Amino acid sequence: MLLQTEHVSKEFNGIYALRDVNFALEAGEIHGLVGENGAGKSTLIKLLTGVYSLQEGRILWDGEPVSIGSPAAGQGLGIHVIHQDRTLIPTFDGVENAYLGLEYPTRLGRVDWAAMRRRVRETAARLGIALDLGKTAAELSPPQRTELEIVRAMMHECRLLILDEPTAALTDKESARLFALLRSLREKGTAILYVSHRLEEIFLLADRVTVLRNGELVDTVPTKSITQEQLIAKMTDGAPVRAVRRRRDFGPVLLEARDIASRDGTVKNGSLTVRSGEILGLFGLGGSGRTELLECIFGCRKLARGQVLLDGAELAAPSPENSLRHGMALISEDRRGKAMVGSLSVRDNIMLSGIDAFASHGIVQTKAETGAVNAQIKALRIKLADPRQRMLELSGGNQQKVVFARVLLTAPRVFLCDEPTQAVDVSTRGEIHRLLRQKADEGAAVLYVSSDLKELLEVADSIQVMSRGRTRERWKNEDLTAQQVLACCYETQERRAQP
Repeated sequence: MLLQTEHVSKEFNGIYALRDVNFALEAGEIHGLVGENGAGKSTLIKLLTGVYSLQEGRILWDGEPVSIGSPAAGQGLGIHVIHQDRTLIPTFDGVENAYLGLEYPTRLGRVDWAAMRRRVRETAARLGIALDLGKTAAELSPPQRTELEIVRAMMHECRLLILDEPTAALTDKESARLFALLRSLREKGTAILYVSHRLEEIFLLADRVTVLRNGELVDTVPTKSITQEQLIAKMTDGAPVRAVRRRRDFGPVLLEARDIASRDGTVKNGSLTVRSGEILGLFGLGGSGRTELLECIFGCRKLARGQVLLDGAELAAPSPENSLRHGMALISEDRRGKAMVGSLSVRDNIMLSGIDAFASHGIVQTKAETGAVNAQIKALRIKLADPRQRMLELSGGNQQKVVFARVLLTAPRVFLCDEPTQAVDVSTRGEIHRLLRQKADEGAAVLYVSSDLKELLEVADSIQVMSRGRTRERWKNEDLTAQQVLACCYETQERRAQP
C-alpha cells in the first residue's frame, strides 16, 4: 500500500472538516474521491500535501509513518497536486514553469538553459506529451496547461498525482486526451487520486472510489461493483435529486440581444430573446463564443456593433455598472478570478454589489447589513463557521452560493448564468436549479450557459445553439434530445468548415 491514513481528523473553530478518516491508496491505481461540497475532500488533499497540519491520527507512506508538515515535505515524498485553478506562471515559458520548485542546473557559473530544455523535452516525450515549450503558459490551451503541470510533477519523481476537477475547463475531446495520459501514468506505476463531481468520469477512469460525507469516510468500493445511483445515495444520504419543473407560460420579453459582435471578433453575430419567467439554455461546443456573448451583453466585453435591450429599451453604453443599475446580473464562469474576492470575508463578499443600499450619507448601517447577510446565509444554506470567515476557506459549492447571495441582494430581473454549477456537488447543483426556477416563477428572465447538455435539458425551458461566434437554432425543450442539439452543433461546424 502506497498511502494510508489512520483515524485522521481535522477541525476548524471547533467544527470537524474531517473526522476519523481511514483511507488507503495503492501504487498504480486511479482512485476516485467524491462527495458533496463541504464533505472534506479539499481538507484531505491539503493534509496529504502538507498545506494543513495533522491534528489527530497519522499518515503512512510505504507502510511507514511520515510527517508532512509543508508542501515541500509532500513533494519530497513524491506527492503532487494539480488544482482546478492552475498554478503556472502565465509569463513563464514551458521550461521555466516545468522547473518551478527545482534547482536550475548551471554550467560555467551560468544557468544551463540547454540542459533544462533537454530534460523537460525528455520527460514530456516519455509521457507522450507534445508541447511547444517556447510558449508562455498564457499562450497554451487549458489541456496543454494541464499536461505541462503533469510534466512538472513527473520531473519531481511523482509517485502520487492528485487531480482536483481537472476537466472543469476542458471539452470532451480534450478530456479524452487527458484520460489517455492518466491511464498511461497508471501503467507506469503512478498512483492517481482523481477528485471530480462528474461521476461519469469516475466510472470511466477509476479502479476504486471513496465517498466522503460530512467529513467522514462513508465507503470505498470498486467502481465496477456500484451504480451511479447507488454512489449518489452514499453521497447524499439517499435523498432523491428532483428535476426542476419547467413552465410553458411566459411574460413579455425582458432581455433582447440584437446582432451582437465583439471588438475582438470572438462574437460575430449573437441574437436572442429571453422572456419573463423563462430559462433559456445557451449551448455550444468549445470556442463557440457562449461566455463572450454573455460578457458582451453584461458590458464587460467591448461591442463592435449590436444592441442590448431591457424591457424593450436599449441599454446605452453597456457596462457592468449600468447593467446592475438596470437589474441585470452576471454569474461568471471564473468564480475565483471574477466573481469573488478570496481574501475577504463571506460577509464582505455578499455585500460587494449591494452595499450602497445599506449606506446612508456614506455610512454603512451595520445592523441592516448584518441582517441581510444572515438572511442570505440561511436562505441558501451556506455552510460556514462564521460570516467573518474568509471566502477561500469555503468549499467550492459554498463559494458559489455566496456568489448567488451577492447577486440576489441586487434584486436582478435578468440573470446571466455562465456555468453556474461548475465544480459543485449534486445537491448544490439541484439547489441552484431550484433557486433559478423560483426566480423565473417570480418573473425574472434567466440566460443559462452550460457545457453540460444533459443539465440544460433538465433545467431550461428553451435551448439555443451557438457556433463559431453566431447564435443558431432555438427549440422549445419539449421531447428534445441531446442527439438533436449536438447534431445541429456538429452540422453547423462542418458546414462552416467547408470551402
